[in-house]
Amino acid sequence: MKRKEPSSKEKHIVYMNSAGFCAFPTCSKKLVEKANSKDDAAVLGELAHIVADKRQGPRGGDVLSEEDRAKHPNLILLCTEHHTIIDTQHRTYSVAVLRQMKADHENRVNQALSKAVPVPPIPLVNEKIQSTVLPITALPQAVFSAPCAFGESEYDQVKSRVQHPKRIKENDPYILTPFVLKDGRLFAFQDLSQPNPFSAVIDSNKTRHHRATEMWADQDWKKVYVNLLNRSLYKYAGGLQVRYDPEHKRFYFPVLEEGVERSVVYKSPNRAEQPRQVAWEPKFKHDGSGKGFWYHLAAGIRFHQIDDLQWCLSIRPERHLTKDGTVPLPSDKIGRKVTKLKARMYNDKYFTEIVFWRDFLSKGMPRFSFDYGNQKTVVDIQLITFDVEWAGIPGDEKLFKNEIYEDDLFTLSERSDSLSGEELEWEEWEDEAVSDTATAF
Repeated sequence: MKRKEPSSKEKHIVYMNSAGFCAFPTCSKKLVEKANSKDDAAVLGELAHIVADKRQGPRGGDVLSEEDRAKHPNLILLCTEHHTIIDTQHRTYSVAVLRQMKADHENRVNQALSKAVPVPPIPLVNEKIQSTVLPITALPQAVFSAPCAFGESEYDQVKSRVQHPKRIKENDPYILTPFVLKDGRLFAFQDLSQPNPFSAVIDSNKTRHHRATEMWADQDWKKVYVNLLNRSLYKYAGGLQVRYDPEHKRFYFPVLEEGVERSVVYKSPNRAEQPRQVAWEPKFKHDGSGKGFWYHLAAGIRFHQIDDLQWCLSIRPERHLTKDGTVPLPSDKIGRKVTKLKARMYNDKYFTEIVFWRDFLSKGMPRFSFDYGNQKTVVDIQLITFDVEWAGIPGDEKLFKNEIYEDDLFTLSERSDSLSGEELEWEEWEDEAVSDTATAF
């Protein structure tokens, strides 16, 4: 059978992959002799077959087609000396050994010649990341519970019997009275062993006291505590004529008069009062007619425990949509409208809405609080920030000014009053608990 010679293409591939060097591990001899003044350059290398081109040749008995024996995967570039060695000692230099030898040599060539182009370091910028959360600087230390004849489904009946504390002076704070019914007991932030708003529906003589930190450590009892905080927020927001939408778990501005758009006046600390539209029907530009639905400013406002003793309040701006300012818009009509609106709400606009909700809730003061009489929840309005060093985003350089608000004598006095409260007598309660055979919760 006539010997099949490798094509020029196959030969060139082997020479290029081997970079003109002998593939034998201990050799790596350059296989081109440079030209001189008398003679041209000389090629010293030889293309050796891993599986011989003939069945009778070195390693020729290996299963490989005649055509594949002339292809570059079956050829290895060697100097004359090592070509002779591998074909003479063909048992030592088997097909597997030579294929590995060829692969190792070509890998060394690739590693030597394919050096990565150095990438210049990316310049980093220092930025302050604004969060959407407000720090809570004071929380009730205890929850009080007492037996109650009303069940969990009778919340409204208990609510109608609550005796809300009367304000003696005009500037006296409103006392919030959130409560939770669970397991035949009423839970509240007020001390139920003293005269309290719930006296008509509980047995005050069997009051129990529960440490807040112990409740936080148990998921079921933590829900009771958070429920009390949430109901405090509902009542506080209700006093500002902001309504809670339980279906979507968000607060929103309702209209105060049917069919009439609503605006509010709010004040940032250290700034003058300013108006803000909070419920309106968008209009067509060409004729000013209404589009048939209403926008209401809304926000998801949540309590979060971020450490053993640290809580915060998050604000997530949203929209509440209605057909006429009152009746909720069907869900199948909302999707595109909200998606289109969110697509245009960049960081600066998003934070503008966060600041609006923060300043509206605080009534322009450095903090706002929920007063329970003997305990308080106090929320500071300074948004939590984080310093980061990163590559940044070119062109995204709109600054958000998270102002530090200075306290005056009035707000300092209010802050001191908010944080002082009454010292809870834990030792006395614990002594009572020892003699009480009932469980702590």
